[in-house]
Amino acid sequence: MIGLDTNVLARAILVDDPIWTPKAQRFLVHEITAESPGYVNLVTLAELAWTLRKSGGFDRSRLADVVVGLLGAENIVVERPDLVSRALSVYRSGGAGFADYLIAELNSAAGANCTVTIDAKAGSRPMFTPLS
Repeated sequence: MIGLDTNVLARAILVDDPIWTPKAQRFLVHEITAESPGYVNLVTLAELAWTLRKSGGFDRSRLADVVVGLLGAENIVVERPDLVSRALSVYRSGGAGFADYLIAELNSAAGANCTVTIDAKAGSRPMFTPLS
């Protein structure tokens, strides 16, 4: 297994750098295989989601498609795919950011009964409690 950094994934997906995009894409196509998969940890996934939304202008649907693609790829292993899938499901319905839902799912899996937030969009969702 080979750990993947956010920048490798972002350059390959965004196609925004004449030097690094082709290198990242070649690496992902030729070096990452089912026998030697790329590993995407949760920090990388959260950072990738933020980068694609902010730098790439990806809307909610397009970002969700990227995450689904990573989850379904034979040559990629995503950390805690069960929690990622649950976070993605809630994210698709709107409101807070993907990382917010991922945080709430991780907290819940650790035994937390809620996640306290000051984010108004997140605070309106059942898995969050607004800080007052």
